[in-house]
Amino acid sequence: MLYSLILMLSMNFPIVESELSNGLDVIIGEDHSSPIVTVCIVVNTGGSCETEETNGLAHFYEHMFFKGNAALPDQTAYNNRMRELGIIRNGTTGNEVVRYFLTVSSDLFDEGLEFMYDAITGPLFDQQEMVNERSVIMNEYQRNTSGPYWNLWRMREQVLSIEPWRSSSIGDPDVIQSASPEVMHMFQHKYYTPDNAALIITGDVDMETVMPAVEEMFGNWEYGGNSDYFDLGLNISIPKDTTVYAGGPEGMGSVSIVYVGPSMAGQQKWTYAADAWGQFTSRMSGEYFNDLVTNGPFLNVYASYYSQRFEPTITFGGTIDPELADEGLEMMRQEIQSMFREGYFTEEGIALAVEQLRRERLFNEESSRDMATGTLPFWWVEGGGLDYYNSYPDSLAAVTVDDVEAFLNRWVKDRPSAVFILTPEGEWVE
Repeated sequence: MLYSLILMLSMNFPIVESELSNGLDVIIGEDHSSPIVTVCIVVNTGGSCETEETNGLAHFYEHMFFKGNAALPDQTAYNNRMRELGIIRNGTTGNEVVRYFLTVSSDLFDEGLEFMYDAITGPLFDQQEMVNERSVIMNEYQRNTSGPYWNLWRMREQVLSIEPWRSSSIGDPDVIQSASPEVMHMFQHKYYTPDNAALIITGDVDMETVMPAVEEMFGNWEYGGNSDYFDLGLNISIPKDTTVYAGGPEGMGSVSIVYVGPSMAGQQKWTYAADAWGQFTSRMSGEYFNDLVTNGPFLNVYASYYSQRFEPTITFGGTIDPELADEGLEMMRQEIQSMFREGYFTEEGIALAVEQLRRERLFNEESSRDMATGTLPFWWVEGGGLDYYNSYPDSLAAVTVDDVEAFLNRWVKDRPSAVFILTPEGEWVE
């Protein structure tokens, strides 16, 4: 173990971070409120790491994670062991974050930890199990294509992304259909190594006993050094103003205006004002909502900054009667321009937005399981560790009106935008 320190005292329990000699980050939260433990592995990978030829492997890997491995050689053995331990488990694949997690009773923590170790270090990628799982993934793909916003999201991939496949975490059907065990093992050795991952454990554990158990087991995981995750470039570009109409179901309309936002990789100083701006703007008592919903054509509206390393966005959007979409777009553009008017933002309003974000963070920290499966994995990846998350409250509390105005001047004013309009008559349909 290289180092160990108290990172954060949340509302209910302390968080400790350590690093093993093989590069694995270990994050532990001791919470004795319930006799359960959650174990999560988060990996720096996802759609953003894929090429056109490998688009879909990260998602396929997630499905195969829950299949046979060196210790439990097939699906039957895997499922039997899971039932024996009473494990509740799941996994998610995003463009920038992949995570796997399980929850088990605290008296079976050692067994649960071993179960996770076997799954992450020894996948078999059995040919027949891959054949079986392809149909599951393709059914998932088909369900997505039937969703009302499918055309909109596919259109965003094509318009915003430098390399559209990096924005598609579900993957390319042709890649999914042709993936082989050899290709999956190559993906494993590139990204599924301890130096490219973190082990998060929260719940009814003892710091003094859990760390030796983790080091004894996960210390055997072989260092990789092959990941290119932190060398990847931005995957968003809006070189000129663009407007695209996407086809959607009858009776449904939406308008969104998107700008390139600050990246979590190297431009974090802008993100605090970005978050405060989004919270201030989206409140129902604010000028943005009143002008566009209360006294305008929209049914609801939002304004947000999406914290991402490779595809950060600033979005103004809302749902609307399709027949009023063009009118709504013009009104939203006017509202954006009004944000540069002196007095639009107030110190009192920004302070309230900051306080709301602070309370939202406290609420998210109430459940150690939610911290292990959601909050900590996301911010460990996006922040390149937990320093950003730990310092966030103080940095957010320092945001002023001047900071918010500077953020808008830097990232929105006179910047090209991409407009996406979803209506039944939209021209872009996949």
